[in-house]
Amino acid sequence: MSTLVNSDWLPISLPLELSADVVHVVRLKLDLPLEHWLPFSDVLSEEERQRAARFRFDEPRRQFVTCRGTLRKLLGSLCRISPNAIEFQYGPHGKPGLMVRQADSRISELQFSVSHSGSLGLIALSVGKAVGVDVEEFSPAVKHHQLAERYFAPPEAQELKRLPAELQLSGFYRGWTCKEAYIKALGTGLSHSLSSFQVTIDPARPASLCHIDGKPREPDRWTAMALDVGARYAAALMIAEPNCRVQCWDWSVT
Repeated sequence: MSTLVNSDWLPISLPLELSADVVHVVRLKLDLPLEHWLPFSDVLSEEERQRAARFRFDEPRRQFVTCRGTLRKLLGSLCRISPNAIEFQYGPHGKPGLMVRQADSRISELQFSVSHSGSLGLIALSVGKAVGVDVEEFSPAVKHHQLAERYFAPPEAQELKRLPAELQLSGFYRGWTCKEAYIKALGTGLSHSLSSFQVTIDPARPASLCHIDGKPREPDRWTAMALDVGARYAAALMIAEPNCRVQCWDWSVT
């Protein structure tokens, strides 16, 4: 399995040049004033606007509107259609994908993954390969050892305990984001047992998909990547193809 070192985050220029050998990751700032994030609602569908209105608090509403609006703008620029015209379809476990019509065969292989936490969002885009991305804001209150014992494979929970105390919180989030990114790429959601596969826990080591129960050679076909998105955050990318090149972009709203 191939592990790549993160690229610099460059200012984005639309439309992105998609190709089969490059996966794009776009970083979004979500701690925006109202006048900057509210216009994203103009490109949402009526169902999405209703969904946004059901959030009781501004923070999750802002996260949803900004991430979904940005996703629509990215996909619209790639498909050369209005962001409002983008239609989504959903897999059996809720993974979103593009609704592709016969005339849109040129973008039929476009896949994406979205994640947000705290004041950051991430969108990953690929052509012809499954991709999953996850970002998590650190919470010092998280009961990381209890969660690891419950959800991680036993060797991962043991690896976490062996880490120096000052690395255990970041080690937990390294493992959690890699696991979330993997099941997002598969499209199985939490119906897929997090203990049925193993990833690197030590944040000082490169990210890696180490083991999958019953599939000893399967990790070799995946690229894993830990994304450096900023202090107090962990993020990971999983791609169902080895040796993928990744380009990282910053989406700025002014």
